Amino acid sequence: MFDRSLPLLPRRPLSAVLLMAAAVGVAGVLALWWRQTPADRLQSLPDYLVMMAQITGLVGAYLLLVEIALMARFQWLERRIGSWLASAHRNLGGYLVLLLLAHFALVIAAYSVSLHDAPPAVLVSVLRTYPGVLAATIGLLVMLLAGLTSARSIRRRLGYEGWHGIHLLLYPAAAAAFWHQLTLGAQFSRNRWAAGAWAGLHTIVAVAVISNRIVLPFLNNRRHRFRVSRVEEVGTDVVSVYISGRHVAELGAEAGQYFRWRFMGRGLWYQAHPFSLSAAPSADTLRLTFKCVGGYTKRLRRRLRPGARVLVDGPYGAFTGVLRRQRGVVMIGGGIGVTPLRAIAETMPGYRRDIVFIQRASKVAELILTRELEALDQAGRLIYIPAVGSRKNDPLSADRLLDLVPDIEDREVFICGSPGLASAVIRNLRRAKVRRGRIHTEIFDF
Repeated sequence: MFDRSLPLLPRRPLSAVLLMAAAVGVAGVLALWWRQTPADRLQSLPDYLVMMAQITGLVGAYLLLVEIALMARFQWLERRIGSWLASAHRNLGGYLVLLLLAHFALVIAAYSVSLHDAPPAVLVSVLRTYPGVLAATIGLLVMLLAGLTSARSIRRRLGYEGWHGIHLLLYPAAAAAFWHQLTLGAQFSRNRWAAGAWAGLHTIVAVAVISNRIVLPFLNNRRHRFRVSRVEEVGTDVVSVYISGRHVAELGAEAGQYFRWRFMGRGLWYQAHPFSLSAAPSADTLRLTFKCVGGYTKRLRRRLRPGARVLVDGPYGAFTGVLRRQRGVVMIGGGIGVTPLRAIAETMPGYRRDIVFIQRASKVAELILTRELEALDQAGRLIYIPAVGSRKNDPLSADRLLDLVPDIEDREVFICGSPGLASAVIRNLRRAKVRRGRIHTEIFDF
């Protein structure tokens, strides 16, 4: 009734392969430094400071390239481990900033000790003398800004578009770092083969970013010509938008995936936001559902009309029914996180008892798409269970989950919602003896 066959490389082994490939790259840049740095060059404290500056600079520059490659939107990777790529990108960012800060500090310290001058004076002199250092320093400041704005409290104040705009500045920052490396990096200025390989790696990543994030979306939108066909109020401050286009099936979108949508209307066209599909895609229609919780979604509700042109970027994400390996499935969604789960449930084969759909909310009024979920229940497609209650009286505690689904240990679990919801549910599932490999999550955060 469902496909148990695994892809050539399942999600976890594929993630491990990518980590090993990144580690090989780090080993490669360290080997380059080793070959270019004879032991007789390390005679004094400034020499050792320069040595550490070179190592942190080389590794940091390589990790910056990896950081950009993770968000280059390779379609085959997105469909296999989409959320892992975003998590790796987020987790790597902190280490990257620390390495580049260490590189900057070590360079200034080396010159300061060697010239017997104060660090501020050395910094001014270096910036005046080497334009590449000035460009790289500006790039470092951009990376620091991106790192600071990634803190959850700051992210929420900025909003998605502000946060996204700051992160787009990482591309020119990376270009400045690349120029700095080739013009001033001893490992590249003395070794034309290393410089050629380094330039080649950057060219590959740049081509991938331009192709996957600019060229392909442009060609897709030119071919499919998406427009809003219907806007429907489906609940209190909840709106479903139907998007029609030509040859939509050729996109290969799957229930559970998401797109970045840019609605070409007044006060809307300059922003693109990610929304998941809330229904299985058809031959000519895609559907998204959003809740009016911020300025952008409230504007979208007021101003969006049928006929409006839509620019679509995607599909992205690996949170789909392909992950299913067991007959029994439990779906747990909170807030707007219910939408991709509802789409996945619609496409999953099985009897009613095979799929248990639990919707978490603090109040009954916060339940989303209840009519559609109840209709799927009545049609014998799933068992729908609203789980309403405060965090203090958690309706999804381990004991409560076992009461709702006694055989939950033998099922796979799909979770979608806020980071807090996902963390709490995973803890309770583990207490209920559900294996970690059977828990699949999609976190609604940026």
